[in-house]
Amino acid sequence: MTPEVPEQPAVVLVDAFSTGALLAHQAAGRCRLIHVRSRRELPTTFAASLPAGLFEEDLTYPGNEQDVRRRLAEIGPVAVIPASEFGVETADELASALGLRGNDPGLSSARRNKALMMEALAAAGVRTPRQLETADADEVLEWRRAHGIDRVVVKPLDSAGSEDVFTCDTDQEVKDAVGAVIGKTNLMLRANEAVLGQEYLVGDEYIINSVSRDGTHRFTDVWISRKAVVDESRKIYDYEDLLAPDDPRLDEILPYVSDVLAALGIANGPAHTELILTPDGPVLLETGARISGLANPAALQQCTGADQVSLTLDCYTADAPELSRRPVRYARLESARCANLIAHRAVPLAEQAVREVLEGLPAFQSVRFRKADGALTSRTVDLNSSPGAVFLVHRDDAEIERSYQALRAMEHELL
Repeated sequence: MTPEVPEQPAVVLVDAFSTGALLAHQAAGRCRLIHVRSRRELPTTFAASLPAGLFEEDLTYPGNEQDVRRRLAEIGPVAVIPASEFGVETADELASALGLRGNDPGLSSARRNKALMMEALAAAGVRTPRQLETADADEVLEWRRAHGIDRVVVKPLDSAGSEDVFTCDTDQEVKDAVGAVIGKTNLMLRANEAVLGQEYLVGDEYIINSVSRDGTHRFTDVWISRKAVVDESRKIYDYEDLLAPDDPRLDEILPYVSDVLAALGIANGPAHTELILTPDGPVLLETGARISGLANPAALQQCTGADQVSLTLDCYTADAPELSRRPVRYARLESARCANLIAHRAVPLAEQAVREVLEGLPAFQSVRFRKADGALTSRTVDLNSSPGAVFLVHRDDAEIERSYQALRAMEHELL
């Protein structure tokens, strides 16, 4: 008799859009996949990125909550994972309802709403920036004067991708920023009913990606972020460089991030943290309880021998063969830079022409376009209007810099 092959365990991915699709592809060979949507509708850009063919079932949660929970209980999944920012709250709710490893649903809102996030940190004794939540520009101005704050950052409470983040030096800039945010439907498909005003933090920005299991945090990659200024008050992501694991700055940054994750109840799964290293120490900008939006498994495997996407599944399942072998702090085998493409005008994206230039660069590793070939670009003002992300990987830092400069020259011709 032919021995029976045991059925693969079922895993639920909530909102496997954008980089969540990478997680679906990684898990497809190891698990049966069920997809849950936390929203009835999504922007076309996100919906098109869903790898629908990988899922046995695709369930819509809003309006069908009881039916979805009942169906998942019948399937008996071993994990419910938020595959993108959209799915954080629904994944928390479902994991709790099914009695599976996850994060405390009582802190779900603090893992999405930036004002609540900082309140949770402050309650835990973790340093945060001074801030104000309001829908009134005059309140921001009064708060600014009362605290002697010269430069203010105004942003939505729960958007993503640096959407509508304004740096303001004058009263009029504050009023304009609040006016631009209030009433707009943001990328999370929610109306901005208030803004968050925060003191501008002086220092370099860092991006820290991690995976956690039962409260033990492992750091998969840490980057120093460089930005460029557009329209005088808007900053865009220029590039990020992968830090060496023995960089002394990590001795200050990583313990702080561990405190942040604990304060936000992120005990299981991936997290993407952004902070400023001020002269007085690290201060959080925000943490997302999900995979990094610029996740690139192939590039990170080349640079560090592991990556956040591949290790995420181990955060939830019964055993953790890959995760258990990983050190708390990553290794760096090669240097890396992730450069965000900058469009200077509205032109059809000539994907093939751009790719040909990039493939001629010695440090080129890969490119991920955010727009379809031939789609009209717009002038880059935030991460979401960047046409794509390019990974440069090489053992020689000088070669990465030369490739980066050639990339920026290409943009003036083609973008």
